[in-house]
Amino acid sequence: MSDFKQLLYLGNKSKCTGMDATPSVVNAYKLLFDGQRSEAEARFQRILRDTPKDADALAGLAVCVAEGTGRYVSATKLATEAVRLNTQSPAGYYALAYIHLLGSRLEQGYRYLLKAKKLAPRDPRLESGFALFEKERPPVISDLSRAHPVNVALTGARTFMRTSMHRTLVGCLVLESVYLTGSLLV
Repeated sequence: MSDFKQLLYLGNKSKCTGMDATPSVVNAYKLLFDGQRSEAEARFQRILRDTPKDADALAGLAVCVAEGTGRYVSATKLATEAVRLNTQSPAGYYALAYIHLLGSRLEQGYRYLLKAKKLAPRDPRLESGFALFEKERPPVISDLSRAHPVNVALTGARTFMRTSMHRTLVGCLVLESVYLTGSLLV
């Protein structure tokens, strides 16, 4: 099973709804999501032969190269070129994020995920990227196993605090509890 397909199940997203790409690129991603990486890679290469400046297809090819062969340097070059061709497309940033996350460069991968999210907040590839980030990220307390209840709770809190709305909510709750504690002590 493709890492992409596993991560999409982790993220609970449908496969290609919400992708902003040409139908041929979406079909190539469907092949990749279904675990048919070599067929997807061939499809991306065929698309690039017809339209060599298709940033989405180039980003998809970068993901195929990284996932299939582990050639992260080559994949990074392809994804960087995809970003250069279209800086307003999330595909290149997502490919860079995925490659960095596979290569255990978590912070760089997370930054690219955030850039992709800023451009297309509903792209289904983002959920798989965030799922990979959480899977590769070390546990909050490294001396305990990832499945330990304390680490599970702290990981949930860390994930909850990802958005600014949630951070604001927690800040308000902390201020309210300080106010209530102060009024009880007086």
